[in-house]
Amino acid sequence: MILNIIFSFNRALQLDYLLQSSLKHFKTPTKIVILYHTTGLHKEGYDLLKKKYADKNVIFCERKHVLLDFSFLKTIRTRTSLRFFLNKNLLNKKGDNFKGLLQKIMRKSNCEFVMFNTDDGVFFNDVTVPEEVFDTIRKNPENASYRLYVGDNLEGHPDYLENKGNYYQWDYYTDRETHHWSFPFSVDATVYHTKGLLKHLERVLYHNPVTLEDKGFHYMRKNKLMRIGLSPIKSSLVATKLNRVSQDSLNPTIHIKPEFLNEKFLDGYTLDLVIPEKIDNANIVPSEIYLVKGNHKELIYSLDDNGKKIQGLLGVEGAKEQLE
Repeated sequence: MILNIIFSFNRALQLDYLLQSSLKHFKTPTKIVILYHTTGLHKEGYDLLKKKYADKNVIFCERKHVLLDFSFLKTIRTRTSLRFFLNKNLLNKKGDNFKGLLQKIMRKSNCEFVMFNTDDGVFFNDVTVPEEVFDTIRKNPENASYRLYVGDNLEGHPDYLENKGNYYQWDYYTDRETHHWSFPFSVDATVYHTKGLLKHLERVLYHNPVTLEDKGFHYMRKNKLMRIGLSPIKSSLVATKLNRVSQDSLNPTIHIKPEFLNEKFLDGYTLDLVIPEKIDNANIVPSEIYLVKGNHKELIYSLDDNGKKIQGLLGVEGAKEQLE
């Protein structure tokens, strides 16, 4: 079974859409845990989500403010790591237990495999992980992963991908150019061995999902870990660039305010995105965005020149370009 840990902040409506797509398309058994935090009225949105998914075995774990996250103690070896700890945790009035809580969830899980997701993702294809993939990761717990958001339908897929019949395999360190097939660690729809990954996350400095991916990527690359890349033939997930909630990222979006979407969610609306039939990028601007309540369907966005410009900025590097 795969432990699916979804990171979420102030995007209950978008998280609802991801959950619906995950429950619909994921055919391999998963256990879903929402690792979230909120501000203001967004808390009511997550309270509504808890009620909505009470019978779906979806677990909600809220990040909490702490004076000291003891999980950092294993990471403090240099002055740089000490400064990071002081600035992001001990001396930070908004510091919380993200690192310690994430590692606790993984440690206490009985799932052999783990996958992270962020709340702006959408599964658009059915997912059945081949047994050969599980066997490869099991035999290489610190050096193999299965990435669901890439496939040969994406622009820029390299010619060194090895077709194994129902999945691709490659070496993440074949080239140094930054793209999805040379990026050995991601917090989006990538399946890892739980214990194999946890062993190294305990040594990595991070305090939220953005720094988890940034620091995790550099740690893996420095130590030449997660060398074996695996993926489906066609990708199964896209990130939808509706908005940005993290101040640690500068990725372009179409800026649909999370506060507006939360108000609509509390009023009983759900999200409906028109995903392009041809997916050639792991990050997209939807063609149309609707809010739905009963028989009422309200169009709130249609792809315009600004959206096309944003889409044009989402190259083969996708969301990763800001991490370099």
